[in-house]
Amino acid sequence: RSGSFLNILVDANIPQKIASRLREEGYSVEYVDRNAEDTAIIEAAYRNKALLITQDKDFERLVLDELRPTSGVILLRISKRIPIEHRAQILINMLRKHQDKLQGTCASLTESYIDIRRPPR
Repeated sequence: RSGSFLNILVDANIPQKIASRLREEGYSVEYVDRNAEDTAIIEAAYRNKALLITQDKDFERLVLDELRPTSGVILLRISKRIPIEHRAQILINMLRKHQDKLQGTCASLTESYIDIRRPPR
């Protein structure tokens, strides 16, 4: 597996099964403390050079509007109607294909598209 992202921080709102699949793929995965503040989470991810995977749209605001430094945020917006194994696979395929472009960005991922956005300089 190539790429610079060995570390992934998984928000508490992401199903455990998705985190397990990422581990199976060789990523180093840590869960966020459920009680942590969003700002503390994004700072911890940046300090640890970790990609943050979340379903919480507040992180989009922190990165794109408040310009918080980030190693990258993926907003998982895949429909819950899609079986969890497929959701995990969509995420893994996206990481394989795009992980070198995610540094410093906020990416929205659905079953049909990926939107990678950079904060304004």
